[in-house]
Amino acid sequence: MRSTGKLVWITAGASLAFLFVAIVWPVFGSFTFGELSSLVAALTSPSVIRILRFTLFQALLSTGLCLVIGIPAAYYYGRFRGTLSDFLSNITFIPFFMPSISMVIGFLVMYGRNGIVNSFLNILGIGPIQILYTFGAILMGHVFYNSPILIRILGSALRNVPPSVIENARIDGSSYLKTFLFVELPLVMPALIASTILIFSYCFTSFAVVLILGGSQYATLEVAIYMYLRLLARPEIAVALACVQFGFIFAFGLTMSFLEKRESFEYEGSYIRKSSRLFYYIVFYVLFQALPVAAALLGSILDLGRMQFVFSGLLDLFRGESVSLIGTTVARALSNSLLLSLTASILGVAIAFAVAWSSRRARVGNRLMRIASLLCISVTPAILSLGYTIQYRQVHASVLMVMLYIVVSFPVALNLVYSHVSSLDLQIIDAARVDGACSRQILLRIIFPIVRNTLIAAAMVIFAVSMGEFAGSLILGGDRLPTVTVAIYRMLSGRQILQSRVLSALVLIIVISVMIIVTKITADGQREVQSTDNTL
Repeated sequence: MRSTGKLVWITAGASLAFLFVAIVWPVFGSFTFGELSSLVAALTSPSVIRILRFTLFQALLSTGLCLVIGIPAAYYYGRFRGTLSDFLSNITFIPFFMPSISMVIGFLVMYGRNGIVNSFLNILGIGPIQILYTFGAILMGHVFYNSPILIRILGSALRNVPPSVIENARIDGSSYLKTFLFVELPLVMPALIASTILIFSYCFTSFAVVLILGGSQYATLEVAIYMYLRLLARPEIAVALACVQFGFIFAFGLTMSFLEKRESFEYEGSYIRKSSRLFYYIVFYVLFQALPVAAALLGSILDLGRMQFVFSGLLDLFRGESVSLIGTTVARALSNSLLLSLTASILGVAIAFAVAWSSRRARVGNRLMRIASLLCISVTPAILSLGYTIQYRQVHASVLMVMLYIVVSFPVALNLVYSHVSSLDLQIIDAARVDGACSRQILLRIIFPIVRNTLIAAAMVIFAVSMGEFAGSLILGGDRLPTVTVAIYRMLSGRQILQSRVLSALVLIIVISVMIIVTKITADGQREVQSTDNTL
C-alpha cells in the first residue's frame, strides 16, 4: 500500500503543480504588472470608485433579497416531502449547471418588452413595462441564480436537526415560527452564514447578469475588468480592479473556511411536517425559477409576438455558412465548446481524484485540498483571463481556456469526489494487499471500480460548467477561438434574436441532460457504496 500511496502522492504533487501554473503564477504575477503609482492612481479615479461602490451596493442588496426570499423556501425544503420538495431539490442545481447566458436568454423571453409577461399585461390593458435593462433586472437575475444555493445549504442543514429537539420545543408550547427562529435557526447558523458569504461572493463577481440584463449603464468589477482589458485597452486599470476583487473574495472565502465547523448531531432522521401555509409561496417561487428555463427552451421555436411556431432559426444556424458576428460557423463554435469542455473534464477529474485521494487521511493533504479549493473560489474567470493574457502571451488560446475551465469547475468536482473517497472503507484494499496485489492492480481493479460512478459524475459536472462558461471564453477566446456562449452573446448583441435563442436552447438541453445523468449516477453510486459497506 505504500507504493500506492507514493504513486498517488506523486500524482497529487503534479496536480498541485498544475494549480500553481493555472492560478498562482498568472494571478499573482499579473498583480505586479505596471508601476505601483499607476495602480494607486487607477484605484483612486472617480470612475473606478463609482464601480467599486456599485459593486458592493448591488451585492449587499442582492444578498439580502436572496435571504428574504430563500429562507422560507429552505425551510420548506428541510421540513416537507413530496413533489414540490422534489422540484425545490432540482432547482438547487441551477447555480452549478445552468449557463448564465442561457439564463439571460430565458429572462429576455420571459420579461422582455415583447416577452411573456408583457404580452399578458397587454391583454389586461396595462401595457408593457420596462423590466429588463434596469437595476431591478439585475436584482431579479441574482435572486434567480443564487437563492437556490441557500436552499441547498440551509435546507440540508435543517434536515439534519434532530426531530427530538423540535418535538421538545413543540411540547413546551412553542409555535412552528418560534421554534424555527429560536431553536432551529441558531443550530444551523453556520450553514446560513456560509451560504450568505457564498451568495455575496457570486453577486459581487457577477458578469453576464450585469452585462446583459443591466445594460451598459451598470458595471461590476468583473464587467469592468473585461471592459478595461479588451474594449478600452487599459490593462493597468484592469489589474487594479482585479487586485481589489481578489482581496474581497479571498477574505470571504477565508471567513467561510473558519465557519465551516458545524454543529454535529447524531442523525435521527428528519422532522417532517404535513401541511403549511408556505405551500402557495413555494409554488410561486418554483414558477419564478422554472418559467425562465422553460421560456429559454420554448423561445427557440415559438414566436411569442405572433404565437406561431418557427423553425427558420434552427435551419439558419446549421447551413454551414460563416457568421460575421462570430467569425466562423455556428457548428465550429459548438465543436470548439464540445472539444474544450471534453478535454477539461478528462484532465479535471484526474486532478480532482488525485488531490482528493491524497487528502483523505493525511492532515497536510487535507489542508492542501482546502487551500486549492479556496484559491479556485477566490479567482474569477475575468481575473484568470487577465492573468493568462499578461503572463502567457505566447500560449495558444485553447490551452488557456482548458486551464480556466478546470479551475472554474474544480471546487465542485473536488468536493464531489472527496465526499465519496473520504467515506470509503479500505478493508478491501488491505485484503487485496495481503493477497499480493500490486499497486497498479489495486488502483485499476479495486479503487477505480468503486469510485467509477463518482468520477463519471464529476467529469460531467466539469463538462457542463465548461459548456456554459462565458466570461473567460469571451476574453480569451474572442475572435480567435469563439465558443458557443460567445456565439450566443454576439448574435444577441447583433439582433439575431431567434438564432441566439435556438443556440441557447441547444446548450441548455445539453446541460440539463448532463444534470439528469449526474443525478442518476450519484444516486446509483450511493446505493453501491451502501451495498459495499453492508457486505464488508
